[in-house]
Amino acid sequence: MKDPHIHAEKTILPGFGHKRVQALLADAIGVVPDLPRTVRTGCGLRRLFASTNTVPEEITCLACREWLCGECLFWADAAASTIGIPAQGGCPAAEDLRAEERTYRALAARFEVTR
Repeated sequence: MKDPHIHAEKTILPGFGHKRVQALLADAIGVVPDLPRTVRTGCGLRRLFASTNTVPEEITCLACREWLCGECLFWADAAASTIGIPAQGGCPAAEDLRAEERTYRALAARFEVTR
């Protein structure tokens, strides 16, 4: 049976999957690597890469939406907890961390599942 749902690719950072890595490599060294046929998804399944998406409103798998909402909240909390640490050379400024926190919280709100 064919899976009718659009899933979310399971990655280290929300929204930073194989397509973003491919674009970074193409910009940096001019080489475009092939995209995988299948990827691991947020719901724990392996699905065709073509049946994944990063746009919250287009992901129809509820388990993937819940997983991504949790991931976004985790990264928002991580940014918020880092604000209190004294900045050292190369560390992001408090304003940047607050902006990142707001971005991830807004993204999590777009993933929330209403029942």
